[in-house]
Amino acid sequence: MNKINPFSALYYMKENRGRTALCIFMMFLATLMFLAGNYIHSELYTFEKEFEYSDKLVLVNAQNTDEEFRDFLDFKEKVRADEKLQYVDTTAYGFSGMQHGTVLNLEMGGWHYTFNSVSDMEKVFAHLGIEGDFSACKHRSMIISRDFANNKGIKLGDVLDRGFDSSLDGAYTVDAIIDDGSYCTFYIYEDDANLWRFYIYSDTMEGTELYDYVKNLAGDRLVQISESDREEILPQFYVFYVLFYGIDFLIAVVLAVTINSVVTGQYIKRTYEFGVYRAIGRSKREVRRKVAAEVIAMNLIACVIGFISIFLYTYIVNELVYKKEGLHLLYASGIGVTGFIICDVLIVIPLILSKGVKMGRADVTEF
Repeated sequence: MNKINPFSALYYMKENRGRTALCIFMMFLATLMFLAGNYIHSELYTFEKEFEYSDKLVLVNAQNTDEEFRDFLDFKEKVRADEKLQYVDTTAYGFSGMQHGTVLNLEMGGWHYTFNSVSDMEKVFAHLGIEGDFSACKHRSMIISRDFANNKGIKLGDVLDRGFDSSLDGAYTVDAIIDDGSYCTFYIYEDDANLWRFYIYSDTMEGTELYDYVKNLAGDRLVQISESDREEILPQFYVFYVLFYGIDFLIAVVLAVTINSVVTGQYIKRTYEFGVYRAIGRSKREVRRKVAAEVIAMNLIACVIGFISIFLYTYIVNELVYKKEGLHLLYASGIGVTGFIICDVLIVIPLILSKGVKMGRADVTEF
């Protein structure tokens, strides 16, 4: 068997397993920021379906005065005449979505949609791609997803009122459970006397294009056109992201200082070793490259162990805990990747630069 070249990065790691394991463990801690980021983004993920639905449905409200109501009726006629748009009426009576739990044990308020009849709801559901058995639905029915039902401990046929959730103003029966994975609450509330709102949707437009088209169609009419849920909800999560990145930076600094202290002691003891390399003709660049290779090799091992551990943890906790609660911890997220990269770079790059320069200056004649 061929022996490992002493100048190889693996040689030192093989001959100093204890010290190498300590460094790998501390670098492994940086990968936990990936998991932390996944937890943060999993909170926002509970609104993913709401964003999708909101991109396809625009809510228009009448306002208070007679002039405003005339504008509302005029705008409705304008929508009715537009071949690109469809609409369904709904009551002006106020509704709210119920609260749902999250993987961070926070309570989040879900969105809601209210329909004036089962047939109106089925029209909109067909547009949104929602399927289910709605034969039992009627006035004061509530429709929720299976995940939402598991999250709240609700069963088909349950009658819910304000005692169950403070956002409810009266009693509603859960007459259908759907498999759309949302945390929306859908109501049927028949109220032909107060149809001061309506939902607009289109087979050819959605998102910003649909909202802009509706606003342009309204012109200077005094009607209230809702913003998309995405525009309303996303800013509320910015504080989570700011806090996460702030904590991520602080943890990176602490880990960098700690790892640097540990590694410094190791490399001080190796100054003579690197002095010998220089004495036998190895250049400063080759010495720095060796130091970089050692640090990068340990970091790669730490990352492999870390990501395998995180994926296993995520799978286990999803299967044993979160699925039963109608929740899902993401396996990967943009914020998790960014948080890990920030932490890892702030640890590895200064380590390579500082130790590479130091060992490149080693001189055997000083001993």
